[in-house]
Amino acid sequence: MEQRTKNRTRHLPVLFVVLGLIFFLNLFSSTDYRFFAVVVNLKVLVGGTAQTRLVLPPVGEVRARTHWLPVRISAELRSVELGALRQTVFSPQFQADQVLNQVQAAASRIIFHFLLKLVLLAFLGAMTGLLLLGVRSGRKLLQGGLLGILVVLTAAGLIYITYEPDAFQEVEYEGMIEAAPWLLTVVRDALDQVEELGMRVQTLAANLYSALQRLEEIGPVGLVEADVLVLHVSDIHNNPVAYNFAAQVVESFDVDLILDTGDLTDWGTALEAEITRRIEALGRPYVFVSGNHDSPQVVQRLLETSHAVVLGEPVVIAGLHIAGTGDLVAGSYLPTPASPGELASLAEEINAFWAARPDRPHIFMVHNHRVAEALTPGLFPVVVYGHTHLWGVRQEGTTVYSNAGTTGAAGIRGFQAKEPLPYSLSLLYFVRSEDGSLRLEAVDGVHVAGLGQSFSLQRTFVEPGRNRGGDVELSL
Repeated sequence: MEQRTKNRTRHLPVLFVVLGLIFFLNLFSSTDYRFFAVVVNLKVLVGGTAQTRLVLPPVGEVRARTHWLPVRISAELRSVELGALRQTVFSPQFQADQVLNQVQAAASRIIFHFLLKLVLLAFLGAMTGLLLLGVRSGRKLLQGGLLGILVVLTAAGLIYITYEPDAFQEVEYEGMIEAAPWLLTVVRDALDQVEELGMRVQTLAANLYSALQRLEEIGPVGLVEADVLVLHVSDIHNNPVAYNFAAQVVESFDVDLILDTGDLTDWGTALEAEITRRIEALGRPYVFVSGNHDSPQVVQRLLETSHAVVLGEPVVIAGLHIAGTGDLVAGSYLPTPASPGELASLAEEINAFWAARPDRPHIFMVHNHRVAEALTPGLFPVVVYGHTHLWGVRQEGTTVYSNAGTTGAAGIRGFQAKEPLPYSLSLLYFVRSEDGSLRLEAVDGVHVAGLGQSFSLQRTFVEPGRNRGGDVELSL
């Protein structure tokens, strides 16, 4: 019995060292770090589920069992500084490859500093545990503190060795049910290609620059003699690179006006709406109809943007009569498209309204392809739309249906997809007839393979009797 008592007494200091460091880590590990334009909170919970927890308020959180030691690691987005984010992402000097290197370096510094804090907490917690036990010897307190440091470093090493990022392929989600598919897809697909991301971003920047330089070399030889040249963009999805692309096309082809058929953003947030600043820099009339990924906040910001026109009533710009309608769900903050039945009803309303009017526009703008393709052939000379992320042009009767594809390469999806979508847009060439009216003569599809190696310009003549296509492929 006496021997057992001695053994318990001998092990009590170790027990209190461990309890002290656990208490300090759980109570004081929570720390905010500035990570460029955002503030991220890191903390650990010793004795919790062996998982990594990523929290994105107010959308929700994802959790995955990434290691086997019973420690829960949490990273939570606390705030975003819009001014700093604009400087980082929306600056015309934005260089994706440089930003990626800076992000990696900053993340490494944060992890190192956080580990140092955990070591210090373990040292203090271990000594506090001994003090509560009644230990007053300076040497024993120091030994206890060093033991606490050893325990934390050993635990950190075990977590590092056993950590499995692939665990995020099977995650638990808690939060807004509407946001679940988006958030889970982002996590899963981003991890699929995390090793390729740096190389792909660098290739994107180099190829986009080279492609646009070659676009300039086409010069007047590649142009149709147009009285009014219209640039059609769509589905930018909050990708600032899209405006670098559009700006180069505007300058090279001397565009008169720009049409945007929606999905300027992904979630319609105030942060995403900052991309409207790029529209002012284009210096051309910018006519917009909303998509299902836009919101009242985005529309309001566009109403306050110089050069931008949000279609309500028809407008006349450069002699072209333009009408259109925003997406049915753009009044909400959820990107879920309207049902096929609702879209069919909208198309019927448009057909009935304009069939009874003699003053029909040259161009009708709408976001969803289901609405555009249900508009009666011959009702409008030109119908422009997007939504599908696939470029295309076809003529049915006297109506040309033009889909710009995705000028932003579908935003973040451009990095997630195993076969990334190209950046695409359309150029519409209007010529003036002898009676002074404007008619569409040709449509150019301009495509840049964002993460690939090619640039192409596809021309389709739509004048009756000359409807044919042609491709120009440039190797970079």
